[in-house]
Amino acid sequence: MKITHSLYRRISIVLLVVFLVMAGLLAWLFEQSSRSIQDETSQRLHLKLAEHLVHDLTIAEDGHLDKKSIKQAFHMMMVLGPSIELYIVDIEGNLLAYDAPEEKIKLRKIDTGPITAFTSGEPELPLRGDDPRSSIRQKIFSAALIKHNEKMIGYLYIIIGGEDYDSIATALQLSKAWQIGLFGMGAALLFLLAASLLLFYALTKPLRTLTLEITEFEQSGFTQCPPEPNNKNKTSSSEVSQLSTSFHHMARQIVELLERLQKLDQVRKEFLAYVSHDLRTPLTGTSAYLETLQLKFDTLDDVEKLDFISKSQANCSRLDSMINELFELARLDNGQVSLNQQVFSIEDSLSDLYSSLEGLANRKQIQLDVQCELSDPSTVGDIAKIERVIQNLVENAIHYTPSTGTVTIAACDKSGRIRIAISDTGQGIAENDLPYIFEPYYRSQNALKPYNKGTGLGLAICQRLLSLHHAELQVNSTVNKGTCFYFELEIADE
Repeated sequence: MKITHSLYRRISIVLLVVFLVMAGLLAWLFEQSSRSIQDETSQRLHLKLAEHLVHDLTIAEDGHLDKKSIKQAFHMMMVLGPSIELYIVDIEGNLLAYDAPEEKIKLRKIDTGPITAFTSGEPELPLRGDDPRSSIRQKIFSAALIKHNEKMIGYLYIIIGGEDYDSIATALQLSKAWQIGLFGMGAALLFLLAASLLLFYALTKPLRTLTLEITEFEQSGFTQCPPEPNNKNKTSSSEVSQLSTSFHHMARQIVELLERLQKLDQVRKEFLAYVSHDLRTPLTGTSAYLETLQLKFDTLDDVEKLDFISKSQANCSRLDSMINELFELARLDNGQVSLNQQVFSIEDSLSDLYSSLEGLANRKQIQLDVQCELSDPSTVGDIAKIERVIQNLVENAIHYTPSTGTVTIAACDKSGRIRIAISDTGQGIAENDLPYIFEPYYRSQNALKPYNKGTGLGLAICQRLLSLHHAELQVNSTVNKGTCFYFELEIADE
């Protein structure tokens, strides 16, 4: 995981940008707020200034202003109050008198709207008007009407905080005190930023750990499950902890699934080898018998000819049985097998199966027992398919049980159902093989070699036949002690 692409780096960059924007916005708001408060304070202090000064203006008898004397008065007032600038404007806003070099005057006419608002009553402060010395800037002011014989001549317009005031204010902004203030604000913001980054680092640490575990799990080919989180993390209710727990559960299932798929792939390969061998054996035998019969037909007597023909028929029957099993499994998997449901007696079926399998057990010197302890032996199902399942399980038990062993077929009541169990005292099944024995083509690693003539589909077919009856074939086994297969059926309604 590259740090340039890490979530923490992206969060840090976003946080830094947000802090810079917030710092600039706060500084601007602070400056605007301070300036607004300062302007309102200054304007309130100078609210009546123009009204007091307007009485000192010299006005001729004909109503004209004495600009020379006014200019001298303005000069004296601005010396005494260097933060103010005085102007006389007519009722249309044209400048009539002022004490300033001509090159500094940028506006010869100003907007009289703010002046009218100021002189009309209680203005909402701070109230700003045009600054004749700037074409874009507005400043707070004080204003008063100039009248002669009740006739309005113009306005006394006083800018509060003129150019000299601005120069001093700008210089103060660069002073040491201002620098200390900026440094303090910057230090506070940096501290807050560092604390936030440390907090985000701590909060994203579990996510980085989880990302590393996911990367290692991917690099292992999804075969090595990462270690489980400690108990402290397991009890945490945070989203990252819950995500970590879910990931470890998912990883464990993926590893188990891959192991299962690898096992099944091995089983498939072994099945192909078994089937190719098992199908080839009867074909080869049949071909050999028929070829011999063809070559030596004239020299063989009738008994020998019939022997070759019967052996060929036996091989063909065996081949037909193998092919039928393959097709039957395919039909079961595709849902093409239907049931002939009927009520029948389990006790009668077990008795019939005992009669048909007793000879096979006797030939191997194996004791075959039937135990039926049912209060009601009737069930509903396809009798032929149920008997086939039991017969297949009993034949397997006989073949995997050594001489002098015992195979038992038992039927009993179990929680309102009929449990049928086939147990033996044979070699048992290894624990590692138990999860796979119902898979098609699977053969236990400790299976008896002399009996490896089937396709390995018997248990898979039995499981699917029982699933049609909403039953499940289950197994308990201990190596060198024996195996017990069992399933349960519904009791028939009276």
